[in-house]
Parts: sequence; structure tokens; C-alpha cells
Amino acid sequence: MTSWLLGTLLATSLLVALVLLIREPVRQRFGSRVAYGLWLIPAARLLMPTLTQTIERQVPASVPVQPLVRPVVDEPLLLTSFTPPTPGLFEQIGGWPTIFLTVWLGVAAGLFLSRIAAFFRDRRVILANGHEVGRIGSIRIVQSSEVPSPVAFGIIDRVIAVPANFERLYDERERALALDHELAHHRSGDLVANIFAFVLLCLQWFNPLAWVAHAAFRFDQEAACDARVLDKAVARDRAEYGRAIAKAASGRALLFASTLDRKHTLHRRLKSMLNTATAGKRTTGKFMILATVAVALPLTATRAVDYIDVPAPPAPVAPVAPPAPATPPAPGTPAAPLAPMAPASLSDEAGTATAPLVPTAPLAPTAPPAPLAPLAPAAPLAPMALPAPPAPPTPPARHGHTSFNVNGDNVFINGKTKRWNELTPSEKAYVRSELARARQELKNTKIDRAEIDREVREALKEAQADHADMARELAQAKVEIANAMREIDANAEELRRAGQNPEAIKAQVRASLAQVQAIDVDKIRREAMASVDPAKIAASVAQAQAQIDKAQAEIDRMEDKLDDN
Repeated sequence: MTSWLLGTLLATSLLVALVLLIREPVRQRFGSRVAYGLWLIPAARLLMPTLTQTIERQVPASVPVQPLVRPVVDEPLLLTSFTPPTPGLFEQIGGWPTIFLTVWLGVAAGLFLSRIAAFFRDRRVILANGHEVGRIGSIRIVQSSEVPSPVAFGIIDRVIAVPANFERLYDERERALALDHELAHHRSGDLVANIFAFVLLCLQWFNPLAWVAHAAFRFDQEAACDARVLDKAVARDRAEYGRAIAKAASGRALLFASTLDRKHTLHRRLKSMLNTATAGKRTTGKFMILATVAVALPLTATRAVDYIDVPAPPAPVAPVAPPAPATPPAPGTPAAPLAPMAPASLSDEAGTATAPLVPTAPLAPTAPPAPLAPLAPAAPLAPMALPAPPAPPTPPARHGHTSFNVNGDNVFINGKTKRWNELTPSEKAYVRSELARARQELKNTKIDRAEIDREVREALKEAQADHADMARELAQAKVEIANAMREIDANAEELRRAGQNPEAIKAQVRASLAQVQAIDVDKIRREAMASVDPAKIAASVAQAQAQIDKAQAEIDRMEDKLDDN
């Protein structure tokens, strides 16, 4: 077991390092979906059992040993007792291997359980502060104020959560593409893969390469999901999809969920969308992954040898020839000389002839590179959504209770409409308890003006930072488009041999450049800054305070009614 664990850890680390080295070239050549499939190679190695080879070895036949007969003596024997030493506590618990195994599995279990608890806590908060707005098959669409961007989570109870300002922040086509992205995560089993990947990360918590691989795996998963969505979309949807990803960049994601995007991977995601592989290239890449798995698993498998002892057959005893009768020699006849000894004939061992080597088949010519897809321009900044002041709880007299509602001088309670003076003592006690609960909620409702001012300042700072990031991204996009034009000119002959028109590809790149140059970063910044109006914020705070005062007065009025009757 220990040898299998060590061998699997070493082999998996080597395969992970291989995937990290080749994932970007594979993405450029075969697309993001094939690059995501590379992670099947180390995952399959974890399921590879030990390959055991059985070898028979001959041992000399054992000679039966006669039992030792103890001589009988007349004198009594002096018996001495021997007590083996008692093992210490360290040996009793199994020594260093048991300690290392306990620490390893203990940390892995603690990491897994802590993150599982955090996931379910976040899920409970999201669902508690949201409401269902629709269904797509068995998948619920929930709108919640606790998510900054669309997110998919759940294996059995599958959910897609969208932010509260989803309709305002995204236009109709962007909303459809964002939902297609999250649906693709559910339908392709990405959430199950996330759980499996995190279990493997917990088991290798001490391995820095495992943490790097886990982050790369999540990025490849999102890039593959982008490719699945764009493969079904039309060409003009690329810009809309790029804007949706830019708007959804939040930097926060649930562990076992899949979000539309995060800030630190935004540029790489948009760049990976330029790599569009044909169906033939994707099929070729998939067969290459299967071939790699078939070759890598036996080469890196843990091996063991199981020896089976087989008794050697006894050597045959040569029969003894009977002695020939002696013949006396004739007198005077000299003894015949000895015949020269015939040399012993050596029998040659049969050798197996070596078969001639088969010549290696020539390599297939390299296919020309696929044309560059048009660059999706960076999306403009959305107006900053400031947190609204907390709405005060309305007393139960206006919103109604399951068995208590007030309409002027009439009270609807327990399915009957009564006047205040017709209430029974138990009904009056119930009404008083509900009013006391509403009054307590009003006391707990606080409008923190300092907190609102702080959030306004933070929103302004974020607008400044987003403006600088967008300007930098646009400059980078222009440089990459210029590089793409030079690359197309350099590979024009190969593209023509492949049946593609370099001028048409350059026209697409020029169209992308025109879209990038048409973006007015300063205008976007001014519009985002204009969305912050201190006067409107102050008016909203004052309105919320007035609602609290009105609700307090309403509770006082109903308590007066109870006291008068």
C-alpha cells in the first residue's frame, strides 16, 4: 500500500507537470476543449492499480528433519524464565509511518471538511436572500443579492444564481449568453469534476505543484466552457459574450461552483476566445489524449513482483553398469595402445534470430495554422450600483399575517373580520405580541450614513482602477492585433495552400481593430462617475428614515386602539 501511494504521488506529479507544460501549445493548436481534456491523463493515473508480475522460482526440495528427542535424565532441570522487553508507546502506535499517515490524512480531512462547510454556508446565504425567477428543466434560476455575477452550483439540487441587478447590468443577448455558459457547466458535469479535483488537492495538500495544477484546471474548465458556448453561437455573438464576461468579473467564487469569470483571469479568457479550432482538429486532439492515456498509464504504473516457490525436481540417479569380466592377456602380445579419446561434441544452444527492424513511417506534414478569430473588444464599465439603505420592516398591520390583518377600524383575524372592540382577550394578546415584534424590528433597523459614504468612496476608487485597467487592456489588444497582422503576412503562403484567404482573415482582424479603436474609455469613465449622485443618495436615506418613522407611528396608533377597546 505504501509503495503504491508513493509511486502514484510521484507519477501523478510528473504527469501534472507535463500537462502544465503542454496545455498552452495544445490550446493554440487544438482549442480550449482539448486542453481541458488533458487533465484526464493524471486523473486516470490515480485510478491505475498496481501491476503485479508472478514469477515462479525453484527451491531445493526440503529434507524432512527428524524431531529432536530430548534425552531423559534423572536430575531435575533448572528452568529459567525469559520475559521479552515491553515495546514503548512509539512502537505500539506503529512508529513513524503511522504518524506520517495520520498527519497526512488528518490535514487532508480538515481542509476538505472546512471548505465543504464554507460552501454550504455560502449556498444557504445565497438561497436565503434570493427568490426563484424561473426553471430550465430541473435547473432553478435564482436571483439573489448575495452574488455579484452569475454562478452555477449544486449536484442534485442544481441552481444558477444571478445578481439582483441582472436585468439592468446585462442586455437581453448578454443575459442569454451568460445563462448558456452556466447551463454548459451543469450539462457537461463540470461541477462533479470540481469536487473530484478538490479531493485530489486535499490529498496532496503538501505538494505545491498540486495547488498550481488546481488553479490551471479551473481556468481550463472555464475556457472550455467558453468554447462550448461560442461553438453554438453566431459570429456576432463573440463581442456580446466578451462584454458579458467583462461585466461578470468579480474576483469571488464558490469552491464547488462555476462562475462566469474572475478578474485575474479576464485577459487570458478573452485571449483564449481567439483560438477557434475546427471539428477535425478537436477530434484529432481527443484521439491523441486517449493514445497518451493508453501509453502513459502502463509506463508509469506501480509494479510489484510476486514470487511463488516451486520445489525443484530431484536429479535423476544414473544407473550403475555391471563390471565386465577380466580377460587375461595373451602371452607375448603387447598391450594394445589406448585409442585416442574422441573429443566431446558440444551441442550448440538454439538461438532465436533477430527480426529485421521495420522502417519508421514518415511523419505527416504539419497542417497550417488556423486563421485568427476576430478579437472581442473590451466591454465598457457598467454604472456603479451603490448599496441602497436598508428598507425598514413594515408592521404586520399593513403587510398582513397568516391570521392577522388590519384595514382601518376592522381587524381580520383567524378567518373573521371584527372591530377592535370585538376582539377576544387571546386575540388582543396575539395582536400585542405581533406589534411588539414589529417594534423590535424597527429598533434593529439602522441607517449607517458613515457606512454608505464609505461605500460611495470605494465605488469611486474602483471606477478609477477599472478605467486604468481598461485602458491597459485596450492598448494590449491593439499590440496583439498588430502582431496578428504580421503573423498572417508571414504565413500567407501556408494559408493559401490550406485553402484559406489571408486577405479575408486580415479583413476580420481589421474589423476587430476598428471595434477596439471605437471604444471611448474616457466617456465610459464619465458615465460611470455620473451614476454616483450624492443628492440622490441623501434623498434615499431620508426617505428610508421617513418610512421608519411612519411605521413607528402606525404601530403606536394600533396600540392605542387596543388600549381604548
